[in-house]
Amino acid sequence: MDQEEGLKALDNIVTQFNTYEDFLDSQITTVDLYYLEDETLARRLVELGYRGTGERVKREDCEARKAAIEISRLAERAQQ
Repeated sequence: MDQEEGLKALDNIVTQFNTYEDFLDSQITTVDLYYLEDETLARRLVELGYRGTGERVKREDCEARKAAIEISRLAERAQQ
């Protein structure tokens, strides 16, 4: 995946979920929670790329992209 495709995927994640934790939770199954018995551990495994879609998204990247999209939206509104 090239950088542009990666940014598009990250943009989709950022716009689809309100928080980074919501994104992580979307990757956790009931089976994961049954065996792990700990939501925080399950989230951490998704964050590290051991569970989930295989697409690893770091918290810093997610938050930075969310801020950039919000700045872009504000600038667009200001121009109108």
